[in-house]
Amino acid sequence: MAAILTLLTDFGSADGYVGALKGAIARVAPQVRVVTITHGVPAHDIGAGAYWLAASAPAFPDGTVHCVVVDPGVGTDRPLVAAKVDRQVVVAPDNGLLHFLWSRGQERMAVRVDTSSFDSKPISATFHGRDVIGPLAARLAAGATRFENLGPRIPSPQLVSDFLPHGDSGGSTARVLLVDRFGNAILTIARTHWYQPVPASVSLNHGRVISQMVRTYGEIEADFGMLWNSADHLEIAGKGINAAALLNLHAGDLVRVAWAATTRGEEVHAARRSLAS
Repeated sequence: MAAILTLLTDFGSADGYVGALKGAIARVAPQVRVVTITHGVPAHDIGAGAYWLAASAPAFPDGTVHCVVVDPGVGTDRPLVAAKVDRQVVVAPDNGLLHFLWSRGQERMAVRVDTSSFDSKPISATFHGRDVIGPLAARLAAGATRFENLGPRIPSPQLVSDFLPHGDSGGSTARVLLVDRFGNAILTIARTHWYQPVPASVSLNHGRVISQMVRTYGEIEADFGMLWNSADHLEIAGKGINAAALLNLHAGDLVRVAWAATTRGEEVHAARRSLAS
């Protein structure tokens, strides 16, 4: 039986890029069930793509193949990567899109995709999603291509320094990774099996300090609070209000996260060590 094939891109819905991608997939594997995660990643936003992949992939059945295309380097010598992370399979440009999924995975394997074996059909220099990544992911989902034959094994996909905590036992500088449609400001700080920090407060660049840590949105007593969201990222949220708009927070903004005294100093760098293993 063919696996599910998901699509996660920054193609949007106004143009024909999604349709062309789906057509290329149907051409090589019409039996594969295609499910959209989102085509609404902001254009060229690798951080948002990495977040939505890690937030969504674990919800799918084992063996699902994820075709991820946020590819500002399309047509250059940037490589492609295929990875197995906790029985989910991903095919993507190797530009940081696997950062969060890889960092929380326990069973992990990555390979550099060898494109020299692709057929002789002309490949557009500007649309590898349609011509390379989508068809390859479709063949994997259909069982027509084996993961182990895609190319040589590599230690890990490309990771992004800006997505890692930078600090010490007292606190870390982090970025706003994205703002979702509810106005929640999702930070680059993420809990994993290897990294379990305890936040005490988040200081914003205009001096505002968010110090209430809650479990649910309904527990927020003041206007704003912080919590671990459903993808285990630290999030600044409001109770029924658009926190990001009211706090003037945008993707890429820097914040300072202070750790509670119960956070051990060595935990602050545990994420870096685990990614190197």
